[in-house]
Amino acid sequence: MLILTPSDFSVAPATGPAATLDWASSTNGQLVAEQGQCAASLLPRDEDVVLVLPPRAVSWHRVNLPKAPNNKLRAVLDGLLEDRVLSDTAELHFALEPGGRSGQTVWVAACHKPWLRSWLQALDAAGRPVSRIVPSLWPLPPLEAATAATGQDTQPAPTLHWAHDEGGHVWLATAHPLGVRCTPLEDSGAGSSGDSALGDLTSGTGNAATPPLASDPGATRWLADPSVASLAEQVLNQRFELVSRPAWLLQCAQSDWNLAQFDLSLSAGARRGQRLRQVLRRWRSAPAWRPARWGLAALAAVQLVGLNATAWSERSSLQAKQQAMRQTLQQSFSQVTVVLDAPVQMRRELSRLQQASGTLSAGDLETMLGALAQNASGDVPVPSSIGYTTGEGRFAGWQADEAALRDLQQVLEGNGWRARFDGNELTLQPTDR
Repeated sequence: MLILTPSDFSVAPATGPAATLDWASSTNGQLVAEQGQCAASLLPRDEDVVLVLPPRAVSWHRVNLPKAPNNKLRAVLDGLLEDRVLSDTAELHFALEPGGRSGQTVWVAACHKPWLRSWLQALDAAGRPVSRIVPSLWPLPPLEAATAATGQDTQPAPTLHWAHDEGGHVWLATAHPLGVRCTPLEDSGAGSSGDSALGDLTSGTGNAATPPLASDPGATRWLADPSVASLAEQVLNQRFELVSRPAWLLQCAQSDWNLAQFDLSLSAGARRGQRLRQVLRRWRSAPAWRPARWGLAALAAVQLVGLNATAWSERSSLQAKQQAMRQTLQQSFSQVTVVLDAPVQMRRELSRLQQASGTLSAGDLETMLGALAQNASGDVPVPSSIGYTTGEGRFAGWQADEAALRDLQQVLEGNGWRARFDGNELTLQPTDR
């Protein structure tokens, strides 16, 4: 999986295959294998390319989506968001939250379509077509009501703060069940800017059009890119966990979000292939699937051991039967000292005894003639030419049509003879030879 984002989270349009991107690659979807920054034309090749959009490139809107056919959803969103956005809806790209459908209250992500298309076209021109588009931050789901401690219903509000660098400026992006907000951080020397920004994020004194992002301190996380962590801690007087840019990109790629919808959606086959790759990657590497992987490996090992044990048992049984046949042959015919194929050698010895005692065997001419007389039916005449060598009779000169001869052949084969017609000549042998 190759994960890309515009260099330094720039919101400037792409400049073709020469556009610079930050990238990270992962073979298992859990750990970053490689990372770097380069032009689009120099990116590593990968079948699964994920484009991560900067936080300020996406706006978020909560709407009650009426029931409508899928081919009408885009027009419905235009009508619902026309008064909420500053740009013309025709210039915006919209995408629904994972699992969102008509008849529900859903989050809608919006971004500038020409800007997004410029990056998609630049990557496509560089031979790195994008298979999925994900945001770098999105509204968080609310936590379950907690009643065990107090006996009263409470609704903790999880909040995620992430300090990062964007175009040479430090920003604090905040995700909350009520939305996503980006606030610039500046080192004023006295911390007044940070106090104001933090107040906007927690007490609701910011933009009046956006609900306050009040949160539960116990459900709040403070993360920062290592390059801006010290400045963010100084401005906000808050301890931050360090998360590198590649690790953040990988975390974004692991989400269920996919903004490639409506006119930017992939084909049905590409979506199925994408979902299959995600499922295989998660099954192969995700910790939650580790018991299943161990169980499957144990099952395969048990099956392998069982097959080997069964094969050993069958081999031992076959060897025992072969040994018994050799013993029977040598006990019955003591003159046989070397046993190569016990059944064949036993038939030969029996045939010799029959010849010595004058008893007819299956390979004698008289037995073959008797079989022909017994199996002949209707108007099938006797052959006019008979040839015989030890164990094989050749009968020719049949005065009959081909169908009658084929019926005779089938009857002989059904009674245990090996019968073969070559033109008008029948070759007859016992099947035990």
